[in-house]
Amino acid sequence: MLLRRHMIGEETFHPDTRALLAYGRALAGDSHAPKKGGADQVIERLFVIERTNDGRLPIRTFGQELITLFGRDLREHDFARFFLQPDLMLMRALIEACAAAGQPGIVRVTAQTLCGKTLGAELLVTPLRLDSAMLGERYLGMFQPLGGEPFLDGRPIQLLRIASIHPPEAKPPARMRLVVVND
Repeated sequence: MLLRRHMIGEETFHPDTRALLAYGRALAGDSHAPKKGGADQVIERLFVIERTNDGRLPIRTFGQELITLFGRDLREHDFARFFLQPDLMLMRALIEACAAAGQPGIVRVTAQTLCGKTLGAELLVTPLRLDSAMLGERYLGMFQPLGGEPFLDGRPIQLLRIASIHPPEAKPPARMRLVVVND
């Protein structure tokens, strides 16, 4: 029997974020596969990052809608550069929680241009089940604007500031068995 776990505030997420959340849970084996075509409309808002041992988060793929919002194709750029240090620490903690739970997590962010124009967005990150020895530890991400893209006036996003974090539910530790040996 599969248990559906909800994160706090999940019902308020954008419908496309919820569709990819269902897909991430299905990848983790925690729910049934979403309906066919359930997340197809988000393909151009997807990206893949790799978590390296030296702390970098190189972007491996970057969708066309993201190229428009961020002003260029950011493949091979460090995703970490979009965050100020305190927010980067929170983002890394979310990625670690996603890795430990094998589940997706979401942050709500304020995306900002160099001249201070802002856009609200949701950023979903979910672990990919790949051969990490060959491809590294990779995560599928989605950048979901929450409306207002025209307010950016075509200026590229330069900074992401975290507004709220919605981590996956932590998995309890594996059961330990206590063995007493009397000699």
